[in-house]
Amino acid sequence: MTNSALTLIKGRTATRSSAVRDNRLSAVFFDLLRAALGDVPGELVELNTEEWLGLHKQATKQALLGVIFYGLQRVYPDTEQRIPKDLYLKWFYQAEAIRGLNQTHYELSKKLTSLFAERGAKSVILKGQANSRIYPDKFIRQTGDVDIWVAGGRDKVVSLLSQMGLLENAKFSAHEVTLSRDTFGVDVEVHFNYIYDCRNPFANKRLRQILSYEIECPVAVDEGFNVASNKFSMLMQLSHIRKHLLGHGVGCRQIMDYAVLLQASQDSERAEVSQALASTGLKPIAGALMWVLSECFGLKDEYLLCAPDVSRGRRLLAEISDDGNFGKNAKRKRGGVFRWWLRNRLHLLRMLPFDFPEVSWFLLRYWGAFLYYIPKRIYLLYKYKKSPTKSGMT
Repeated sequence: MTNSALTLIKGRTATRSSAVRDNRLSAVFFDLLRAALGDVPGELVELNTEEWLGLHKQATKQALLGVIFYGLQRVYPDTEQRIPKDLYLKWFYQAEAIRGLNQTHYELSKKLTSLFAERGAKSVILKGQANSRIYPDKFIRQTGDVDIWVAGGRDKVVSLLSQMGLLENAKFSAHEVTLSRDTFGVDVEVHFNYIYDCRNPFANKRLRQILSYEIECPVAVDEGFNVASNKFSMLMQLSHIRKHLLGHGVGCRQIMDYAVLLQASQDSERAEVSQALASTGLKPIAGALMWVLSECFGLKDEYLLCAPDVSRGRRLLAEISDDGNFGKNAKRKRGGVFRWWLRNRLHLLRMLPFDFPEVSWFLLRYWGAFLYYIPKRIYLLYKYKKSPTKSGMT
């Protein structure tokens, strides 16, 4: 990992002493991610108590506690003796909790697949457990919710969920139904549209054509559910990473997922995806991601989809460092509603050089919808002010 990449990890200037410490931690952090991927270094530097706590904090921020702990165990057979005892016990139990939740999600993914299959509906598990199963240890990835795509379109899927008695307290969106957590004990999103995020209508048409074809050929896996092809996953997750980069924020866990996915794919699959990058509008984010994967994760050239883009890669790395998992640490989310709104608009403007076509269409659609709904908002505000409750009448 180069000094320029290390400097970008914090995304801002620091004092000399803190910069040295942060760069040291960042180097160890990425060395451990490389170790988890199979590239075990000879020996890592010794860390003091403060640095061990900093490493744990960074792993927490990026939702990679289980992966980093796995990397530690591969590098340090005597991990328990090296880490401060209280921190080791905390980290150990967190890693065990991650393993337990993964097991729960695997069982639920299998159960959901069976429930839909009994009713003649084809389904595919997306992202979470589909990614977890191809990690070196399939129980180390921190899980979120269970995402499952069900064939048939919105009306058929909603009708099916109603027949199954799963719609109580469910939430609807344009692409999925989020079931109540009380239903299965964890969050479940049932997608009637497969996940793809592209605002550019021309690139969107091509991306949708490819994904529509690929999703119709699911692969049954030993865990008892179906997953999409690697080609589908590479394109869909690349689009999803760009969406989060432009929107709520992107973290290291999504990048780790992509590294594992590339390593699990065949040369022919990566070649097909590489050829589709330009027509699907994914070339800018792909170039940036390949730089981060090569520079920080140590991914070999044979796994890269395209030539690394240094300038875009540095921007992506800075965003990853600052935002954390799903942008939960992003500064632009702090403050009041207006400040949050303004910072997000400015963020998009700053991202224009990164991917001009996609960001331009994103802004065009946003402001089009914003202006379209202004009369409706004014009307609703007028009705609210004139309502008997508001005026104090009974």
